[in-house]
Amino acid sequence: MIKVTPLYVYKPFKYLSLLSVFVCQLGYTQTLQDYEIQVRDLERFGNSYFSAYTNLFSSNFGFSLNQGWEGGAISKRAGALSFSLVGSSAVIPINDGNRYIRTNHLYQSANISAAPLTPGLFTDASGGAVSFFLLDPSTNNRLVNPATGDYLSANFNMIDGVGTNVGVTPFVMPQLSLTLGKSTEISLRVMPFAVGLNEGKVDVSAWGGAVRHSLSQWFDSREDPKFTVNLLLSYMRNKTEFTPNGDRFLTFNNDYFSTAGTSLQLSHHTKTQQAILFFNFKLNSFMEIYGHGGMAHQTSDLGSSGVFRLRINDAYIRDVVEDAAVEYTDLFSSRIKETVAAGGCGLLLGFGFLKAEVQYTYAHTHIASLALRANILKGD
Repeated sequence: MIKVTPLYVYKPFKYLSLLSVFVCQLGYTQTLQDYEIQVRDLERFGNSYFSAYTNLFSSNFGFSLNQGWEGGAISKRAGALSFSLVGSSAVIPINDGNRYIRTNHLYQSANISAAPLTPGLFTDASGGAVSFFLLDPSTNNRLVNPATGDYLSANFNMIDGVGTNVGVTPFVMPQLSLTLGKSTEISLRVMPFAVGLNEGKVDVSAWGGAVRHSLSQWFDSREDPKFTVNLLLSYMRNKTEFTPNGDRFLTFNNDYFSTAGTSLQLSHHTKTQQAILFFNFKLNSFMEIYGHGGMAHQTSDLGSSGVFRLRINDAYIRDVVEDAAVEYTDLFSSRIKETVAAGGCGLLLGFGFLKAEVQYTYAHTHIASLALRANILKGD
């Protein structure tokens, strides 16, 4: 998924830059520690790039995950039980403003030169490159390899877009709902699964719940009113983790260095809460429509955990640096917090055992939901 690609670019940034550092030791008297700030600059640039590349996904997936809750009238009977299969997706139009990332908005430093524009995640665009130059700590000038006259640098292609002109974040999740009486309903959702890939494994899990309560029952004593107002409070969280195959992921072996004991994991976590009012109108026994509005809050975290070990092979470099192996952990992280207005409309069709519900919500972007619901128990 989305989370897989960023690390492939980011890690070569770091370790190929170290290769440039090691090569530099052959012609200069500075030690590895003199270039620490330059390596850190490259890490900061990579981190800001991944944050920008995945921004549209991170900003919208949690909101779409917390949609598709039932919006129709609530049964007054206690013990009514229903099962639903809910699908939902953010629908993100890609325009000129977010088709590309402007690299001048990313972390800037003297030893990094990037193309002005690079593709964003959900576009079908390609291209974009960045160059890292090693600088002389005493003069801040680019270092030159005396044997070839070339700058001591590393060049990297940036990530291509993986989508088209519309970004989506689709999922399908089972849901159980139970009424407690007094027109109050609780719902639970759970989605655990794992997918094995040639290059590793993806684990996806999500869970959450909602409480719905009819407010109009306190103001209208009619047995079956056509117009009702319900309050929904819901919470969802998800965790997506990609565990690469350690034997083949980011492995190097040449005259200067090799990797050993690689163990890495990419992760994306979201938490969303929302409070929504539903205004329902029953047209007839088969059809119900509603409008809804309220507030939604999301916290989205992108990050990595694990260890990357770099072993130095060259005998001269091993004499210069203190250790023959270097370890790096928890390479990048990004957090987005957003509170937005949420609102839209919906249509509920069916009666008796089966119902279908179509829902549109705008919460930061367009969100479309479809639910198929089966009433298992009528309750008492």
